[in-house]
Amino acid sequence: MSKLEFNIVEIPEGESRRTVALSDEDLDLSPHTFVGGQVEILFYRTLHFIRVNFHVSSDIELTCDRSLEPYIQPIESDYEVVFKVDVKEEKEDENGAVRRFNFSSNSLSIEDEVRDTIFLNVPVKKLHPKFIDDEGKPKDFETKSFGDTEEDDDDSEIVDPRWKKLKELKN
Repeated sequence: MSKLEFNIVEIPEGESRRTVALSDEDLDLSPHTFVGGQVEILFYRTLHFIRVNFHVSSDIELTCDRSLEPYIQPIESDYEVVFKVDVKEEKEDENGAVRRFNFSSNSLSIEDEVRDTIFLNVPVKKLHPKFIDDEGKPKDFETKSFGDTEEDDDDSEIVDPRWKKLKELKN
């Protein structure tokens, strides 16, 4: 049984809260490395449904796209899952999900939802914090030149001899 799987009989009627600390072994975020985190869970249980709201605060190790250096990216997100018995079709969007629930199993799991919530908040451009300015925007690349460079102002007049031959053929 994972840390994010709960027995229904242990969830009291009405509103209750739990905090679950996650270690690096509790979630598989391949190809990224899960460093650890915390999930704050708010349960609301009735006879007909169980609503689970959770807030994830976690750290994952990413590789910078610019420098290929590893760095730790903090991730925070909220999500809601409603488990119902009489659901004909499960629904899901960016804010929450409605799942079918079988009370005879006596347990519910939010592990997939927590993992997916973290995945959805991984930045598309993975930049090490040293490449981000105070406003949160990426810093410009520094342009460096190595070796001798010649400054030619006559570049516009130099024409490749192959182009000259092609132009002659056209005429």
